Amino acid sequence: MIAHYKYLFGFLSILVFSPLSSFCQTTVLLDDTSELRDIGRQAYYFEDSTLELSIEDILDDAIRNQFQVNSQETINFSSTASAYWLTFKAAKIKDGDFYLNLGSAYIDSISLYEFDDKDNLISTRHTGDDLPFSSREIEVGNYLFSLDIEPNTTHVFYLRVKSDQPLFFPLRVGTLPNFVAYEHDLDFLQGIYFGFMLLIFLYNLFLYFSTRERIYLYYIAYVFSITWFMASVFGYYFEYLWPNFPFLNQLVVASSGLTMITATLFTQKFLNTKETSPRMHKGSMLFLVIGFIVCLLVIFGLKIEGLKLSQGGLLIMAAYFLILGIRFKLKGYRPAKYYLLAWGALIIGIIFAILESLNLTFVMTYLNAMQIGSALEVVFLSFALGDRINVYKKEKEDAQVEALVSAKENERLIQEQNVLLEQKVKERTTELIQLNEQKDMLVDMVAHDLRTPLHQIKGIMWILDVPKIELPKEQKEYLSQIDNSVDRLSEMIGQILNTHGMEVNQINLKNEVIDLVDVVQYVAKSFQLTADEKNIKVMVRAEKGNHYAKVDKNYMIQVLENLLSNAIKFSEKGSHIMLHLNSKKGKTFISVEDNGPGISEQDQKKMFGRYQKLSAQPTAGESSIGLGLSIVKKFVEAMNGTIHCESELGKGTQFIITFNTEE
Repeated sequence: MIAHYKYLFGFLSILVFSPLSSFCQTTVLLDDTSELRDIGRQAYYFEDSTLELSIEDILDDAIRNQFQVNSQETINFSSTASAYWLTFKAAKIKDGDFYLNLGSAYIDSISLYEFDDKDNLISTRHTGDDLPFSSREIEVGNYLFSLDIEPNTTHVFYLRVKSDQPLFFPLRVGTLPNFVAYEHDLDFLQGIYFGFMLLIFLYNLFLYFSTRERIYLYYIAYVFSITWFMASVFGYYFEYLWPNFPFLNQLVVASSGLTMITATLFTQKFLNTKETSPRMHKGSMLFLVIGFIVCLLVIFGLKIEGLKLSQGGLLIMAAYFLILGIRFKLKGYRPAKYYLLAWGALIIGIIFAILESLNLTFVMTYLNAMQIGSALEVVFLSFALGDRINVYKKEKEDAQVEALVSAKENERLIQEQNVLLEQKVKERTTELIQLNEQKDMLVDMVAHDLRTPLHQIKGIMWILDVPKIELPKEQKEYLSQIDNSVDRLSEMIGQILNTHGMEVNQINLKNEVIDLVDVVQYVAKSFQLTADEKNIKVMVRAEKGNHYAKVDKNYMIQVLENLLSNAIKFSEKGSHIMLHLNSKKGKTFISVEDNGPGISEQDQKKMFGRYQKLSAQPTAGESSIGLGLSIVKKFVEAMNGTIHCESELGKGTQFIITFNTEE
């Protein structure tokens, strides 16, 4: 009973003797240790739009008379670039350690000035997100300040707050156990929320690595951006990740821009708007632009402008995507129903959060509306992704069944076509065999019938002995041309018969070990007259060594005749041709080298083909049917040798034949 009268007397003393301010505000009585108590209605506020007023300026009567009473329990100044001063009186009626609480972890700058009942400044305390976390009097997410007031005395407090984010918070007093109980409930609910968001993040990250589908990457980026914003609002990132780097807190608003970007990318991919609704797809690109602009504004220090743009952009984006979802639901796209529920929940959360920040509705205590809306949204979006997988799975199964039926039908058609093709092939093969037999017969007949009159003409020319006969010069030239034409015709018939023999595999080799020097000298001598007509010198050089090889002598002579004939045809008058033999390391090499125009790389690729006319032309108008080199290659390979060409335009050509040397 004595204690009761003691506290009653103290309370009456405070009312009677406490100094009266110019605005006669009520006094906050520190007398209840059982629960937290809001004191927002007992505080007065003043807006400092200049951001330059100090505590001395505020104590001036001209400024103090401009303070206005706060009309609601929660302090709410919405999104503002101004600093706000709050003032209240506090008197301790009951023993206990009382604390002042600013129920937000998201205030940039806080300064608390404490005056005694004689207007003497007792203490000054500074903290906020712009200072390291250790600047807080008690290192917790929400701000706590000790109210160290002697019993039965009254102190006056001035509180300056400034934030580039929405500036609203509960202003409360209570004991430390009261705050611990509140923080316990807050952390429990926040733990459920962030644990759930982390679970959704990790689950979809696993799905992305399993499927490599980009839609899951967009989704986890979207979940991360929302979680980043919420964890920053409640101060968890600052407290646990970068307590000594407060400048990182300035980037929190950028997470709203990132949310717009990732939400747009996810929606475009989920609804495949680029293919199914190109016009709406182009419209959604606007939100990508807004998201990037928000991020840029934050980076360049315009956080208030970025915040206001993001608030409007998020609300419009949510409504736009809701309309987009309705369109796809009406088109019969099944996953769209979950998408609609997701964006409906987010829209409600965004609207309520904006109204909360604009001071148009009450402030929630433990969770905010965006958290509830975003949690419901990610749940429904997870359902939507799952349903989308089921739709794709069913479409894949239907496609597989259709493909199986189509494959069976194709197999039946292929079998029918194979039967027809086999029949056609047999008929065509029979026709080709008959045509080939007729061709062989025709070649033999033509060669025989042509050679007989040619031999007769050659015989008559030999009887006439053209060089010795007394005829006019002009007639002698005609007879000489006839003789040359007969030789060319004989050569062409020989090449045709050789080609025909290769085609029907009628090359009858009689390989024997011979000295290639003799063959080379024989061929060089036989072409001496032809070379003399163009004043070309044919030389033979045989290196010391064994030049024996196992070849068919007649075919070897034809090979060298073809090569030497070509060398003479394509060499200029007065030049020289070298036939060179060399043996080393078990190989014998025969080269025919001229200093003619050379052969291009393109011509070298096709020179051994049949009927191939090369770009180089004979120097004296000689004829060529393009069979010589193909015959040469065929004969050399038939004698187990190889042939290749080395040539450079303008520097001549060298054909090199290689055989195994025989002992």
